[in-house]
Amino acid sequence: MKTISSTSNELLKSFRKLKNRKERLESGLFMIEGMRLIGEALRTRAGMEYLITCPELVKSDYGRSLIGQAEKAGIEIIQLSPNAFMSLAAKEGPQGLLAVVVMQTVGFEEYARLGGVWVAVDSIQDPGNLGSVMRSLDGMGGSGIIILDESTDPFHPTAVRASTGAVFTQKIILSSTEELFEWKKEEQVHLVGTSCTTSQNYRKYNYPERMILLIGSEQKGLPPEYLDKCDAVVTIPLYGSVDSLNLACAASIILFEIISQHKPD
Repeated sequence: MKTISSTSNELLKSFRKLKNRKERLESGLFMIEGMRLIGEALRTRAGMEYLITCPELVKSDYGRSLIGQAEKAGIEIIQLSPNAFMSLAAKEGPQGLLAVVVMQTVGFEEYARLGGVWVAVDSIQDPGNLGSVMRSLDGMGGSGIIILDESTDPFHPTAVRASTGAVFTQKIILSSTEELFEWKKEEQVHLVGTSCTTSQNYRKYNYPERMILLIGSEQKGLPPEYLDKCDAVVTIPLYGSVDSLNLACAASIILFEIISQHKPD
């Protein structure tokens, strides 16, 4: 077990850089914080490289058990002084556990292997929304998410926290819309778009077992040329004064309608 007390330690400096998206992409690593996420990462064997702990801050038996699990799994444990730990921690009232995990993404061949329901998000900007979509996708038994074009990073700390561990259970594809549509054309994948203006009620459509739900950005939704490439476009009717729903909320509503059709009991 390595013990570090200096905040200027080179390894800690490399960990702090993981708060930057460019560094995450270059290193292929991201950092997670808190017992719930670390427990999920260990449970799903998510490729944890380091478990970082501050003994003075780990107060619970569960936290200590996570350290034991990591040791048994052969994960390198790094013990920090409180001051060094706080130089990495993002949360108020830290629980004394951080981890560095390998970013795991897949290609479109994973869709062919798994099938099921996937979500594709185009130019989504809010990492909290993205994490919430992953959480709902996991909750309804989905297979994975396709992150398109200029969308926010699924490994952003806010996205990871909002996913409550779904970032480890959902397959993640990083792609462009051009690649997605070309692949859809070749493989005859069923694509259902979303819009605030279409007349097709989301509850009236019969969703296939294997499909992708395509969602646009928070501000603009999907452009007309993307909607034209979809096999169907659905909307959630609104009856009050607002003209749209939060992106993650709308995605959840449609996803659970899909699973209610597939598993009505």
